[in-house]
Amino acid sequence: MRIRPADVTDAVAVYTLLDQSAGGQPRRAAFDHHYEQLIAAMTYDDTDFLVADTDGEVVGYVLAARVLSLHAGGPVSHLLELVVAQAHRRQGIGAMLVDAVVRRARRAGAVEVHVIARHIPGYFERLGFAETATCLTLPLS
Repeated sequence: MRIRPADVTDAVAVYTLLDQSAGGQPRRAAFDHHYEQLIAAMTYDDTDFLVADTDGEVVGYVLAARVLSLHAGGPVSHLLELVVAQAHRRQGIGAMLVDAVVRRARRAGAVEVHVIARHIPGYFERLGFAETATCLTLPLS
């Protein structure tokens, strides 16, 4: 198992993972447009878009972005997405992806890592995260 930065050749695998995990099928055109933007954003060291690769097969991914926070007193890494293929769950892959984001956040000088946990009650608490806020969403479309 290798955790590495995502690249353009991973798009089909990441789309498949997202499609399997999402409530509805993501729009392919929007995915393709945003995927390219994420690959480019990694150049500026404020985005972590990593995949779990086992023998050349992408079986999971994690997406996080760092922003400055006055409240936290420095950069904060926001873990936005964590997806592991159904057949590869409960093998520690998600924890490896989260650990990679935490290590990268520390190296970048982040003072906190935040996560919005969807559909996985208790998972992040087992990794040491503590609930400190409620996430409210205002849909814009």
